Amino acid sequence: MNIATGAMNTLLPKLGELLVGEYKLQKGVKGEIEELEKELKGMTAALHKVAETLVDQLDQQVKIWASYVRELSYDIEDAIDTFMLKSKGHEPATSFKKVTNLFNKFKTNHQIHGVIKDIMDQVKKVSERRDRYIVDDNAARPTVVDVDPRIEAMYRKTTELIGINKPKIELTKRLLEYDGSSKQQSNIISIVGFGGLGKTTLANSLFQELKAKFDSYCFVSVSLNPDINKILKNILLQLDEKKYSHIDEAWQTKQLIDKIRDFLNNRRFLCVIDDVWKKPAWDTIKLAVQDAKLGSKIIVTTRNKVVAEHAGGGVYEMKPLSDDDSRQLFCKRIFDSNDDCPADLCGVTEKILKKCGGVPLAIITTACLLASKPRNSQEWDKVNKSIGFGLEDNLDVDKMRKILSLSFNDLPFHLKTCLLSLSKYPEDELIRKDRVLLQMKHDLQGQACRRLESYFSELINRSLIQPMSGDYYWLEDGKVHACKVHDMVLELINQLSVEEDFVTTYLSDGKCTYTTQKKKIRRLSLHNSNKSYASQEAREQLSKLEDCSGMDKNHLNHLDKLRLLRFLRLGHYSATELPESIGKLESLETLDIRGASKPNSLKSHKVLFPMSFVKLRKLLRLYAGRVKLAQGLMLGDMKSLQELVIDATRKVIKEIGNLTELRTLRIVFSSEKTFELKESIQTSIQRLTNLQDLDLRNNVNFEEIIDMQQVPSGLQRLFMHDSYMEAFPCWINSSMLSCLTTLSIRLGFEYLQSDHLDRLAELPSLRFLKLQLRRGGLNDLGFGGDNKAVIEEALKDYPNQAALSTMLRVLLVT
Repeated sequence: MNIATGAMNTLLPKLGELLVGEYKLQKGVKGEIEELEKELKGMTAALHKVAETLVDQLDQQVKIWASYVRELSYDIEDAIDTFMLKSKGHEPATSFKKVTNLFNKFKTNHQIHGVIKDIMDQVKKVSERRDRYIVDDNAARPTVVDVDPRIEAMYRKTTELIGINKPKIELTKRLLEYDGSSKQQSNIISIVGFGGLGKTTLANSLFQELKAKFDSYCFVSVSLNPDINKILKNILLQLDEKKYSHIDEAWQTKQLIDKIRDFLNNRRFLCVIDDVWKKPAWDTIKLAVQDAKLGSKIIVTTRNKVVAEHAGGGVYEMKPLSDDDSRQLFCKRIFDSNDDCPADLCGVTEKILKKCGGVPLAIITTACLLASKPRNSQEWDKVNKSIGFGLEDNLDVDKMRKILSLSFNDLPFHLKTCLLSLSKYPEDELIRKDRVLLQMKHDLQGQACRRLESYFSELINRSLIQPMSGDYYWLEDGKVHACKVHDMVLELINQLSVEEDFVTTYLSDGKCTYTTQKKKIRRLSLHNSNKSYASQEAREQLSKLEDCSGMDKNHLNHLDKLRLLRFLRLGHYSATELPESIGKLESLETLDIRGASKPNSLKSHKVLFPMSFVKLRKLLRLYAGRVKLAQGLMLGDMKSLQELVIDATRKVIKEIGNLTELRTLRIVFSSEKTFELKESIQTSIQRLTNLQDLDLRNNVNFEEIIDMQQVPSGLQRLFMHDSYMEAFPCWINSSMLSCLTTLSIRLGFEYLQSDHLDRLAELPSLRFLKLQLRRGGLNDLGFGGDNKAVIEEALKDYPNQAALSTMLRVLLVT
């Protein structure tokens, strides 16, 4: 439902472009487009209402109608894109070249009139279908209140709890600390973590064990869509059941808060506020309990780290169960103990537990599913393989999906789109953030994509993706640059992706994730596949094709049919050249061929770009490794390029200066021969007045001196890790780099001077700094994040502490 909303949001601007663009449309045709625009805006408003409703609460007819609208919006967008290509002369039709401009204008208007008429007919059919089958909302939906799937955690026996002792001991110690302080910050502890990790179980176990040590206590659940007054009444009832057993229903929020505050005054109390999703809900509830004194304690549980930090006090991040605890919990649900697991099931058990990732809910759900299966490795292996791509339905699996679905339902539509885009990756895939952000740009199509970095962070904070760290990543700016998707979340988003027809994934064994009713493919992901699965119709309609691991040149024979393709990633491309037909992809905006290599080879190879490559006039982003340009092909003619990642060659470096629209440039010097190009690249870089992100690095094992005399004044991020500068750069000053937020460079001397620190301190936007000094001194000195204590210790004997202090104040701003 939410994808339908997103599809409309990308379509409406294109209709607007038809009205104001270079299409010479007659007044009557413009009127038809305006009428269509109004009709689609009405549909969009209805879809927004649908998107705000939980999926399991939607009437089935509404779901069907929304799916029709989604497909219709895709079809309309395809029709408009195709018309735009034809009308701008991109479609190879020789007869157009021989007619007059007047006839061209007539034909253009005639064509778009036919397109709009056909679209309006389809729109009317969808609207009539909705009206024909419309039923009263209340009559269509039975008045059944779902049981909270987390309620079981409240009544689990202590003997059933596994892996809870260590966090329980730690939190008990923190909760019982009391130094007489009345500060709110010291009275609150928030437990944050992934859905199903056991936050409620832990909080309830603490509550049951500690409540006797307090004068008063209460445990309330907030949930995704809370009734605040009902929660406040519940608190009163738990505090004094006799006094508040007949609460005046007319009491408003303020009266309820006042009653709670009066009751808790001068009492030491323990309060658990479970399952808090949003800041406003907490902000209201805390008014009733915020004056906690006498060692009173408040425990908050939430899936969202931002909410936990907003609540104040300490934050305790729940960790997955250890391997031993996971095994014990799993076996206890199926066998009497660990020792009772048959030897022939031990191997598949370990595979299953790896996919469960230490999440108790996943372990219990899978164990309950297996308990109903024959105890043989073949049956268990089937279940193992189905995790992530459609566990069979039973009550326990349904319960798990409901719990995880709560997190998905709480997302705004653009974050739902971002999360669903991860369904195309294989399980256990280490996913680079730059690829996630790139996909977000395409899927959101300019809608709400100004804050892509924050969207990635928000998915982490909501515990929906897992941040990963290591030496694998390009950037060293103190941020997370890769993630993984827990297999149970992958299970959920794969299911939702199928329902929404969002991504079609072909697995290496030939299995496909789309439904049998599906006719068109919008996004295609091939996992290590060497087969031509897509139909002729599907190939012609594709708008995205990606992750084509192991693909050779012969697999791209029909590439010229993908007229509307905007995104193409060829991971591990094994051919040594791109086909000439690449030039037919006139809608292509992103091409990613990084990591081109032969099967089973760790070494990348060069890829030849044919002469037709220059026809990609809409190409905004090129991510490549080692490339060879065909004779006569000038990279500098690709004037639309805004982002370029490429290995250095003499021809490439010479042409870069002509790409004046570049915002991001990352150059890799992969051999000793290319180092001589480092001087000439400076001339090219100085011409790139729009450049914001510059990354220069080498992949060879010796150090090189680079003397960068000048950089573009609009730079926001600069990385030069692998080459030393002999002098402190003159361009590091506030007037030259007022926008610089991230700086990582190597310096060929031992110590920073006071004036160096002064100039760094004066950079107004700097938030992350990494300096590597060549010999002795403060080798590999990093500033940023939570390193304040480490930094201050390292620099305690450094001269000119005043300048240093100024710099630290700038760099440690949060």
